[in-house]
Amino acid sequence: MFAFRATWRGIKEVWYKGYTYIWANVAFIATSLPIITIPAAWSALCKVCHEAQTSPSNADIDLFWQTFKANFWRSLPWGLAHFLFGVMNITNLLTYHATDPATILLRATWWGLGFVWIAVFITTWTFYYEMQAPTLWGATRNALIFVLQNPLQLLIILVIISVIGVISTVLVGLWFVLTIALIVAIYTSAVLMVIEAYRSGVNEG
Repeated sequence: MFAFRATWRGIKEVWYKGYTYIWANVAFIATSLPIITIPAAWSALCKVCHEAQTSPSNADIDLFWQTFKANFWRSLPWGLAHFLFGVMNITNLLTYHATDPATILLRATWWGLGFVWIAVFITTWTFYYEMQAPTLWGATRNALIFVLQNPLQLLIILVIISVIGVISTVLVGLWFVLTIALIVAIYTSAVLMVIEAYRSGVNEG
């Protein structure tokens, strides 16, 4: 139920604040074209989606551009690390096709690591923006803990996201105007729901 509530919350956010998510999606695509700027553009997209759900009045194009510039150098090592891990994992999955038990176990491990990698990649910056003293290492650690504590919920969300991805591939224009921001909005909702529940529990003693 957590997965469906988080997904519905993200979809409602996009429905009610569609313009914000549309221009953020377009801005992300435009600023990602040099390739090397993808990590900074991703951090800016996550910032806008985070502010749209926490402080909507701050979610504007200036915020996107300021975040892009502020995180450009900071995000490069983070993006490179994720890129290398993704290439390694995908290469392993594409290379080994034997049916012996050891290889089957390894492939299952690589699939599991791939799922964790995707979820950590998408949620890291939301944790970063929720931290009082943010560091990318700390945010990545928090994202990893979040994924390992909620694997089934996030797997359900990933399945839903995959369906959205298939629809967007058929209607290819959606990728350019909305889909990426929608995915971030859903995962942002999931993170915020967990953080809100945690803070509520702390406040109640």
